[in-house]
Amino acid sequence: MTLIFMGLLVILMVLVVKSSLSQTGLWLKVAIHILGGVVGLWLVDLMLSVVGLSVPINVFTILVVGLLGFPGVGMLTLMQVIGL
Repeated sequence: MTLIFMGLLVILMVLVVKSSLSQTGLWLKVAIHILGGVVGLWLVDLMLSVVGLSVPINVFTILVVGLLGFPGVGMLTLMQVIGL
């Protein structure tokens, strides 16, 4: 699972570099937004595992993060910490 997310991180970095070098289209902005959120969710889950918490990565959380991006990651993390 970690290798998949590391691959997504590499793809995200390539897309960000591509968008900074040329004019970005809508699909590229959406792809960066979604991948940034999913990779952020994975990183937060990895950091929370140190203290014994985890944010489940499933279809619902990926949809929330895909729509909201990093604020969605923060919302899901907060919900997990307070126990919702």
